Amino acid sequence: MNRLKNRLDEVEVSEIKLQAIIDDVTLEVLADTNQPELNAQLESAVISLSVIVVNRLGTEGLASEGYSGVSTSYLDDVPPRVASILNANRRLGVWEDEDESIT
Repeated sequence: MNRLKNRLDEVEVSEIKLQAIIDDVTLEVLADTNQPELNAQLESAVISLSVIVVNRLGTEGLASEGYSGVSTSYLDDVPPRVASILNANRRLGVWEDEDESIT
């Protein structure tokens, strides 16, 4: 959690909410990569994705906005660096042969 707090600078979010975000992102990363646990690279991806989630709080579903001639757009995708980490750590599913499991 300290790594996430250090990356957020002055963003005010409760520790309970930060932990919930980390937990949710961790589950998503593990499901996406089909890994049983996080390695160092995946931990880094979880922190990066958690920063994105925190920064998007309150703007979910918003594609872009404009006020007084100033336009703001929001990212929809995972940053390329994080996507490459996820792809490099993706495991194919493990399936048992039904004939081998019968004794």
